[in-house]
Amino acid sequence: MENMVGQCLLYIILLALLAWPLGIYMGKVMDGEPLWLQKILAPCERGIYRLMGVNPAERMSWKHYLGCVMLFSLVSIAALMMLLMEQHNLPLNPQGIAGTSWHLALNTAVSFVSNTNWQSYSGENAMSYLAQMAGLTVQNFVSAAVGIAVLFAFIRGLRSGRSTGHGTSLGNFWADVTRATLYILVPLSLVLSLLLIWQGVPQNFSPYKTVALLEPMQTEDGATVTEQMVPMGPQASQVAPKQLGTNGGGYNGANSAHPHENPAPLANLLEMLSLLIIPAGLCFTFGRQIGDMRQGAAIFLAMTLLLAAAIGFTAWAEQNATPQLAQAGQVDVTARASALPHASGNMEGKETRFGVTNSAIWAAATTAASNGSVNAMHDSLTPLGGLVPMVLMQLGEVVFGGVGSGLYGMLAFVLLTVFMAGLMVGRTPEYLGKKVEPYEMKMAVVVCLTTPVAILVGAGLMSLVPQVVDSLNNALPHGFSEILYAATSAGANNGSAFGGLNANTPFINVLLSALMLAGRFVPIAAILVIAQSMAGKKTVAASAGTLSTCNGMFVFLLVFVVLLVGALSFFPALALGPVAEHLQMAR
Repeated sequence: MENMVGQCLLYIILLALLAWPLGIYMGKVMDGEPLWLQKILAPCERGIYRLMGVNPAERMSWKHYLGCVMLFSLVSIAALMMLLMEQHNLPLNPQGIAGTSWHLALNTAVSFVSNTNWQSYSGENAMSYLAQMAGLTVQNFVSAAVGIAVLFAFIRGLRSGRSTGHGTSLGNFWADVTRATLYILVPLSLVLSLLLIWQGVPQNFSPYKTVALLEPMQTEDGATVTEQMVPMGPQASQVAPKQLGTNGGGYNGANSAHPHENPAPLANLLEMLSLLIIPAGLCFTFGRQIGDMRQGAAIFLAMTLLLAAAIGFTAWAEQNATPQLAQAGQVDVTARASALPHASGNMEGKETRFGVTNSAIWAAATTAASNGSVNAMHDSLTPLGGLVPMVLMQLGEVVFGGVGSGLYGMLAFVLLTVFMAGLMVGRTPEYLGKKVEPYEMKMAVVVCLTTPVAILVGAGLMSLVPQVVDSLNNALPHGFSEILYAATSAGANNGSAFGGLNANTPFINVLLSALMLAGRFVPIAAILVIAQSMAGKKTVAASAGTLSTCNGMFVFLLVFVVLLVGALSFFPALALGPVAEHLQMAR
């Protein structure tokens, strides 16, 4: 138990220590302040502007900004679809991998452009080197940059009138995306890639290798297998941005449970920190940008409390396993002082090199971060252990969440909390010196409820289609959990999967594409509307009756509101899935 608690605390402490300086740096980048990296990258930045034919000094309204977001995303989807369907006719395909079907190409393109990275395929078997690099890895960078750009547009709306020099404009989308990519995502990914190569992650263009097994194995039909195919390729350069950009799409089908993507405990720690480092740092960026670090620290604290509770509950559930596993002799729930303490608890679907605690931390962090990468099979989690990742996504991916998207989603909850508190004391609610009125509240509700509506509608439709139900590997509550998890992952733009569901069908690919698009772009539109509305408001001085939004009471209220929305929206669905399965096992 002490070892488990110590690992969880170490992770959270390291995250906080790294997030603060990174947050300050990101604020300087997006404000265009002088940086030493500009000496190297400024010519590249200017070249990108010339190539696109844009003026980075042009200021945009919310409609112009949203139009650029949508245009950029639609072009990205179309280009990626063509690349995936025609990869068999393109270079850098030493294995001769065929092009994908139209519905898989659509699902994959929407998935990566929306920063979801849901995968209805196994990467090493379905994607060429060119598709992995020029298609998927590029989107790992730019989809994350879009999230950062929208966040800063929102911040400019909140801080306008504070001598920012931006007036009521929301900035320039093309400049924001370029700076976020060049000065934040690329340098961090380069450093992480080199560290992962040092740890053993491949980075080459070699054909796949055929190697002899250490021990022959028997297949179900009695055949003897003596060798296996080992995938090669540029893996480190995709793993780094997939983690840092809260993307999560694995180069290999097993994702970060594969020894090529995550070969050792140190690599595992680096990748776990990378899952949350930018979303956590953006909390402090927010405080710096509005001139009050206490505001960013309060949001960071609220997110950290929710994350710590999720990690602790998941680790406890997996450490204690289930009565069935104990009765089968697969786990000793009473003896914890074995020679391999990290291997106690529910080890089904987990890698022995990571153990239960590191798998639990990763499961909570990846679903809190809108990342979706996994180092263990979530379908093998205990019912209560699997409940936590679902709930984290169903809250709207606001516990750190995606790069940029997590923070602007949480800020929508902040506005909702401020409005509710104002109603309770009979005052017009204010946030950062600006009145929060019904118009902003309508848009905030759209942000907060888009994810729940998309998830519940998607899960309901999938449950009504016989072909979907027939494709499940499990029945009853666990089968429903697999459907609910898939809809949750798509609607919340996470991308992780329970497994046990054949998702590569035209119906599921198209449905999940629609959920991913709704979960990504409806909140973006609503948050930009709020930004423009707040930008046009005058700043009023704080008074004795002004609600503090940076003290312990507000942190408690914010956490309560986030949990309340999630509980009210999803309790019936969760009761039919993981809760019912847990009660079955507990009998």
